[in-house]
Amino acid sequence: MPGGPGGRQVSSATGAGEGSAADGSRQPVHTPVLLHATLELLDLRPGLVVVDGTVGAGGHARAIARAIRPGGHLIGLDRDPEILACARASLAIAMEDAPEQVRVSLLHLPFSRVQDALLAEGQSACDRLLLDIGVSSMQLDTAARGFSFMADGPLDMRMDPTGSVDAAQWLAEVDEVELANVLFHYGDERYSRRIARAVVESRRRMPIVRTGQLVDLIMRAMPGHARSGRIHPATRSFQAIRMAVNDELGELERALSAAIRCVRPGGRICVISFHSAEDRIVKRFFREHCEVVTKKPVVASDDEVRENPRARSAKLRCSVVQEIAA
Repeated sequence: MPGGPGGRQVSSATGAGEGSAADGSRQPVHTPVLLHATLELLDLRPGLVVVDGTVGAGGHARAIARAIRPGGHLIGLDRDPEILACARASLAIAMEDAPEQVRVSLLHLPFSRVQDALLAEGQSACDRLLLDIGVSSMQLDTAARGFSFMADGPLDMRMDPTGSVDAAQWLAEVDEVELANVLFHYGDERYSRRIARAVVESRRRMPIVRTGQLVDLIMRAMPGHARSGRIHPATRSFQAIRMAVNDELGELERALSAAIRCVRPGGRICVISFHSAEDRIVKRFFREHCEVVTKKPVVASDDEVRENPRARSAKLRCSVVQEIAA
């Protein structure tokens, strides 16, 4: 069965009784962005087969599972096996009142492998597909994962910790010009060339293996007036390096191509993105291959942003698949 880098199944259950944490505790519930708008655009009903391609901690998945019962099948995918364990526990709690009414399957797979996931679960196609792109708040909050510039940790940044190349290795090997381009195009970093030059010069003396090292290096490379802006000076560089290490734009393009081969005609695809380059890819793909439902992206209200600051940059687009691509 597919999973992990090769397709390991983390959980597949008809009910949610198996979904508690290893120590029996109940996991904290995170707040999904644009939840109500997403549910409305997905147009869910009982009995549907729905793929949540980025299940994360299970925020959207909990609501989806409730909406498709009885008789529905939710297939959740994620590159991060640690997060899948939390999703399993979260879904178990949510389904306690009627676990037999919905089938829930969680697979350690990137969302570009949605077709493999469907085949593994005995499904030829799905009715709805949701992608919530970007890094999870749970990943950002864990210093050992190396995503955050706010706490020192190993310079990892892999969404799938079983992947081969982490951020430290990528920075050790990347060409200066390529690094500058990544920082500029993925992070909109104004001082991309200065930072890239500083990385190359620094790694000649000592490997860059800690997030704290990278933050200090970025700070020193930037002019003084740029170190006291509204956002942390390392924000853009960390975002850009993370996107490159995980090939996030390439993964999104592959996932969209796979989606129109897997979603039944009349089915819906919803994508929540947090980066302008991601949103452009989704917008262009929907226009070329689907019937667009959202002429403009749906964004969070002021109230939602106050309650959940991560929603500030979220953009939700939806389309209807006309026919399954060959």
